[in-house]
Amino acid sequence: MYRHESGSAWSLDEEPLKEGGAAGAGYQAVQRGRDNPFAANYSGGGKKRNWKKWAIGGLLGAVVIGGVVGGIAAWKAHSGGSNSSSSSGSGKMQYIDGTAKVVKWNPSDPSQFETDSRLKPIFYGLAYTPYNALEPWCGATLNNVTQDIILMSQMTTRLRMYGSACNQTQLVLQAIQDTKVNMTVWLGAYVGDNTTVNAQQQEFVLDALKIYGADHVSGVTIGNEYVLNAAADQKTTAINYLVQQMSSFRTALAALNLPKTLPVGTADAGSAFTTTLAAGADFIMANVHPWFGGLAIDQAAGWTWEFFEENDVAISNQVSNKPTPYIAETGWPTASMTPENATLGGAVAGVSELQTFLNTYPCQANANSSYYFYFEPFDEPWKEQFGGVEPYWGLFDSNRKLKDITFPTCSIDSGHASG
Repeated sequence: MYRHESGSAWSLDEEPLKEGGAAGAGYQAVQRGRDNPFAANYSGGGKKRNWKKWAIGGLLGAVVIGGVVGGIAAWKAHSGGSNSSSSSGSGKMQYIDGTAKVVKWNPSDPSQFETDSRLKPIFYGLAYTPYNALEPWCGATLNNVTQDIILMSQMTTRLRMYGSACNQTQLVLQAIQDTKVNMTVWLGAYVGDNTTVNAQQQEFVLDALKIYGADHVSGVTIGNEYVLNAAADQKTTAINYLVQQMSSFRTALAALNLPKTLPVGTADAGSAFTTTLAAGADFIMANVHPWFGGLAIDQAAGWTWEFFEENDVAISNQVSNKPTPYIAETGWPTASMTPENATLGGAVAGVSELQTFLNTYPCQANANSSYYFYFEPFDEPWKEQFGGVEPYWGLFDSNRKLKDITFPTCSIDSGHASG
């Protein structure tokens, strides 16, 4: 998502922002609210999914309670981690020796670690890039990734990754194995203009699967916003290339004789999917950002659902293979590098706005068994080169300090079990 130029008014379907509109979707909260489960005047009709009624303004149904220790302890028992804060009495617990020393564990048994009572398992999934997993530097370490896995395991049971450089795939799978948390991953292979690098990315994923198997892997994503980043006159070529890459990777996967068949799909901007691309994918992952739609925060949750339904779910339903649609990224930035980029249309970057998005989106999406990956768990300072809000989308800052937010209380619906 770090391809925007500072000050750009880029929108999800590459149309200019319009007064009263958002990303060209023609979102009108009053007129269309009756069909939108996130709108206060939702009537319960007009959509095939049985959404529950939620009020954005009043935040009905989302009970925000801080410091719930018992629920997190129960989650940790369920998720596979064998230790909670009570373990600190053993004398074995110490801070993980990583860049940010914020998590305590037993170095002799990484499955024993202290949990954070402020965190709750409210997200279907999280979109994750390990710290320093960038070429040519490749500074990602197992301790840093393990610390992240411990933190994220208290918020979700699912991750999606973007690439495989710098040994990040192996590091993530190793950390999950060591900590014994309940976590599965959609692995990622970057796709760009360099076909040699593309082949290496896919080979790295295959190598990791040979070592760790597929027990903690839910699928493989080939490319992220490859179509969006293609020149306007090269979109069709980019789509055809992605379809070919997904097909060849399936063949390579089959040669591994894994005990299960892993789906292969791609991730792109919510407006980038076509029937040709969907027909070549086992799943599609759409980046749907109300911020870039210029939405006021009280409209963000409803617009996210509406845009995804009318663009990506609709595309999936038009092809015979019916690829499973996911929201690959959605979230809200908390700051900007420059004041002029702290707003975009009606959107305002801020921690209080992030709190509103947390209060209005995840629990309601969970109630409908929606498949989404929150973007993102941690701020990423390397994105400062892109300016604006790019480095500041995390629930935590880059030092793994939780921002001044409170997690709402809700659970992941049982309908997510197969997703």
